[in-house]
Amino acid sequence: MKILFVCRGNIGRSQIAEEFFRKYSKHHVSSAGTKADKNGKKVKDIPLAKDTIQAAKENDISIAEKDIKQLTEKMVKDADKIIVMAEKETFPKFLLNGKKVIIWKVDNPKHMSKDENKRIAKHIKKLVKNFIKDNNL
Repeated sequence: MKILFVCRGNIGRSQIAEEFFRKYSKHHVSSAGTKADKNGKKVKDIPLAKDTIQAAKENDISIAEKDIKQLTEKMVKDADKIIVMAEKETFPKFLLNGKKVIIWKVDNPKHMSKDENKRIAKHIKKLVKNFIKDNNL
């Protein structure tokens, strides 16, 4: 099974979800952003990601060296399940009506405190673990 996690910028939420999924499951996983304007850069290259990187590190995962990727139609076609944490107004048309799309409400950590970043990382970890358990992955 191929899982695709999506958030707005592919800097925080989807990267964290991807790494938690990788840690707890053997299935193929990737992530992307609906508006990844830093496409091709590393998460560590984004100053605003510092607290998110630290929150991930405190949960024994690393996102600092991960590449930021823009969501493509091919990624959507290739995935078996797509979990989206982006704001609906950022969804490209090819993502809107997909039957394999699951939407999780997860706050965007951009401009949030260290403590809020930690809370969001813990929330994503719980969601990922429950998803793996509920889908026998």
